[in-house]
Amino acid sequence: MRRGERTPGIGGHDAAATRAGALAAMALLLLVSSLSPGCLTTENEDKDADTINLYGFSVKGEVVDGRIIPMFQAYWKNLTGKDAHFTTVYAGSGTVTNQVIAGAEGEVMILSTEWDAMQLRSKGLVTTDWTTFPHNGTVTKSPWVIMTRPGNPKDLTDFPDLTKSGIGLVHPDPLTSGGAMWSIFAIYGSELQKTTVSEGTPNATQAEKVLGGVVDNVIAWQASARNALSQFDLGYGDALIDYECEALFMERDGRTYDICYPESTIYSEHKVVIVDKNVDAKERELVQAFVDFLYTPDAQRAFADYGFRSVDDAINAAHPEFEPIPIPFTIDYLGGWAKAKADIIDGIYAKMRE
Repeated sequence: MRRGERTPGIGGHDAAATRAGALAAMALLLLVSSLSPGCLTTENEDKDADTINLYGFSVKGEVVDGRIIPMFQAYWKNLTGKDAHFTTVYAGSGTVTNQVIAGAEGEVMILSTEWDAMQLRSKGLVTTDWTTFPHNGTVTKSPWVIMTRPGNPKDLTDFPDLTKSGIGLVHPDPLTSGGAMWSIFAIYGSELQKTTVSEGTPNATQAEKVLGGVVDNVIAWQASARNALSQFDLGYGDALIDYECEALFMERDGRTYDICYPESTIYSEHKVVIVDKNVDAKERELVQAFVDFLYTPDAQRAFADYGFRSVDDAINAAHPEFEPIPIPFTIDYLGGWAKAKADIIDGIYAKMRE
């Protein structure tokens, strides 16, 4: 399915302005190949019971800073009479995870992948089981789509089209980006799903062929999904595989890219975790209240206004821009994060990059 140009609307002028500024800032990061620890930390503040250090994956910045935090601050002030303060850091999901493992003082993290949450748990940093939160810790969702140049001049409508000769793609790197792993899972899993429908059984050979063709057509690898989007917006490549929320943001900013919905694609599920090792007892009430707030109708509507699909389908139904996916799937279809990461990222994909 394909959607062409739209008139900017959802999210409003302020969201568009914030978005445009963020894209310009992120474009500067294309001059460096990776982020150093010093680039990811904000000015240090004394730890106290009214401050949360929030780390998030790159595409969450606008909605969290622009809507979620101000809404929570008003809620907390009304509830307790106290001010809630935040320091925020955004980068690729793998990057922020590695920074916290290395010692950064993140207390709440909104991650692109459950794999990153699992790494934090394996290091003893996260002991609270995020699956006990609503929706198993998933706070938002986003299907993976294809963005093309205006008018879709190369007629790219599904992942196999991206393997054509002469097609150039910008793609994030799975070593640093959760979004990159989602993209690879979307390509591979979609062929398994479609061949199950057409042939009666999943065809892994076909799935590997399509993934290999896409990888061969990547002309630039970037540290995060946001960096890849910024480079695509600068004119590099014919298409970009990205979160639906990012594609919708581009529409709202007045960019005239086409959004193509593959016949089958994955729903990325974004997890929230509490980094227990970094949370003092006096901070616990505030931290838990913020995590709980993310699931409230007000917060979920804000996420949807910024292009993230809510965990509440009734909220999604109020957003006609969220087009239906004919054959959707989640990471569970690929055996869960541990199996999918080992088999597809560390196995099939890694061999393609050797």
